[in-house]
Amino acid sequence: MNRQDADSADKTSPFPWYSFRLGGRSREAARRPWCALRSSARAVGAALALALALSPGVAFAQADALLAEGKQLMKKGKLAEACPKIEESYRLSPRSSTLLALAGCHEKQGKIATAWAEYIDLGAAARKEGNKRLEADAKARGARLEPRLPRLTLNVPRAAAVDGLEVTLDGAPVDSAAFGKARPIDPGEHRVSASAPGRKRWEGKVSIKRGERKAVTVPALARDGSAAPEPAKAAEAPAKEAAPPAAAVADRGEGAGKGAAGAGKGAAATGAEKGAAGAGKGTGAGKAAAGPEDGAAGVKAAETSTDAAAAEAPERTPGASPRHSGKLVVEAGVAGGALIGLIDAGSFGNLSSYSYSYNVPEGELIAPCNEDVCHAGFDPAIGPFVGGQAFVGLALSEELHLGIRALGGYRFGGGYLAVGGPSLAMRFGPVWLGLSGLAGAVGQNAKVTGVKGEIPSELVDLNYGRTEVEVTAREGSLPGTALVETIAFGGSVDVSLVLADLPSSSWTSGALLLNVSPTFMKGLDGFVLVAPASLSYRFY
Repeated sequence: MNRQDADSADKTSPFPWYSFRLGGRSREAARRPWCALRSSARAVGAALALALALSPGVAFAQADALLAEGKQLMKKGKLAEACPKIEESYRLSPRSSTLLALAGCHEKQGKIATAWAEYIDLGAAARKEGNKRLEADAKARGARLEPRLPRLTLNVPRAAAVDGLEVTLDGAPVDSAAFGKARPIDPGEHRVSASAPGRKRWEGKVSIKRGERKAVTVPALARDGSAAPEPAKAAEAPAKEAAPPAAAVADRGEGAGKGAAGAGKGAAATGAEKGAAGAGKGTGAGKAAAGPEDGAAGVKAAETSTDAAAAEAPERTPGASPRHSGKLVVEAGVAGGALIGLIDAGSFGNLSSYSYSYNVPEGELIAPCNEDVCHAGFDPAIGPFVGGQAFVGLALSEELHLGIRALGGYRFGGGYLAVGGPSLAMRFGPVWLGLSGLAGAVGQNAKVTGVKGEIPSELVDLNYGRTEVEVTAREGSLPGTALVETIAFGGSVDVSLVLADLPSSSWTSGALLLNVSPTFMKGLDGFVLVAPASLSYRFY
């Protein structure tokens, strides 16, 4: 075939692109669409690769800008605007530094439970990164917030635990495993709701402050008459078919006993015996007549009896106690420290065996000693003491306690301390600071330096201006040491560190404290200094 014939064949062929003529125009024409398509694919691929490469950088830059803007708003005190921006920054680029700023913002905003959880997450992230300094900082910040966390307990009694029950807190569903357990929550007002098929919706509100422990009990939901009634299983089943077993009815919280409708004992009798409210034995009696209608009526009667018993029975908070739910605060602990007695004068009990003399107009008078005109002198006495301390008061708020503090103990070497008085304490994070006014008795066994007798004021001039003279005592008649006692008045500065906060719904709810209470007191003759430290437990 020559070139002319080939050209003719190309023009007449129905598929000119598939011509195998080398060097002809038909092959070049066939390659043009594929080349264009390949070029376009390469361009799209390059653009997509460039977009993927630039997108992390764009998100990172956007996150940095949001973080910087959020920090500026925090400095201006605009926390409601700052926290969402920092939160969005963390969503775009989850970094530990951003999480630290977010937790700090929520803490300043008053959302201390949210901030506490974020500090825990920050500590875990820092541990994975190997940043021990940041991990320790996050742990310390969380520990500082933990004693102030409000805790809310959601209780669902058996009478309220019907099929399909859904409990929400601020619109978020609460898992049934969390019922009856105290959970940290931000201070403020919160909304609790409960709903179930065929029941009327219930809503409640609770306001909680820092450090408070509160409980909300979900009541048994009333039946909704406007809702479509649930089909009675006994009516649907054939007359000869047994009703559902008792265990199935008990699981629905509608109360059931043993037997089936139409056979054995009726549901009305046994349903009241084992109702969801757990109230004794039922009032239904006898045997139900055979037949599905009677069985359904028995179940309905059991439900009515159970609802009435649940309404009459008082609702109880599981594990709660009067001490936990009240305002009374009780603290008790063991104490020890140093007792420094600077009592320089007093009596040791047998001064009447001594006498002293002084000048009178008629000459010299020898006067007998007694506790009114003679006193003994003592050296300072320093010694350790061990005892206990206690506080009983009222929680005016979660951070302010007012009550009475008592401190007492035995001084080694002889002596004692027994003082008490009003006390006021205020909390600053994990530290309690307080002031106490104290009064009581102090005794010390100290060295006797001598005995002196008083000269009447009208005779001072005749005795060369002296107001007292040494008592003449036989050698060896004075005791080496003696117990001197005095009434003292003063106060203490009380500093307590929360070592462990142990909240619970039982009477043991409280905190373990380490206390230091430097005390200064003025006695009738001298001073008393006490430096006690104690380990105590505060029940609240």
